Amino acid sequence: MTERKDPPYISFTDAASLLVRRGIVGSMTPRGLRYVADSRDSKNIPAGQRWPFGDGPGQEPYLVAGRTRMMRTDLLLDYLERFP
Repeated sequence: MTERKDPPYISFTDAASLLVRRGIVGSMTPRGLRYVADSRDSKNIPAGQRWPFGDGPGQEPYLVAGRTRMMRTDLLLDYLERFP
């Protein structure tokens, strides 16, 4: 049996189902994950806890594929394991 590897970059849609499969969250939709991203991108959030993707200081830019924003999978998983 081969181990399933996560892709290096992931969309909000695929990330939502990956988070559920990994047990990081009980349930999640792409819209819910976008809400988490928007709510944690505020200046009121401490710098180390801010959403790690975007165009702000200390954030990694999204990789844009057509109209889809892609995030580095390992960074997303690390962030949500530390700040569920």
